Amino acid sequence: MSEVQYAAPVIPGVEDRFYYVISEDCVMCGQCAKACPVEAIGEGSGQYEIDPALCIDCGTCSYVCPLGIPRPV
Repeated sequence: MSEVQYAAPVIPGVEDRFYYVISEDCVMCGQCAKACPVEAIGEGSGQYEIDPALCIDCGTCSYVCPLGIPRPV
């Protein structure tokens, strides 16, 4: 059986760099949004969301998240 590969969404202007995403496992604690140096994180539908056009790939969100949910794509 072959391994399933998932592709990151294609977003104009950010295809050539990494950015972070937050999975549906988010518990809405808000630590990532408070810590983001460029305010790229906001409340979405049931979880926080990162705007890839604003994300600078610093990793602060993943570092402060108690569950380590934000991951680079």
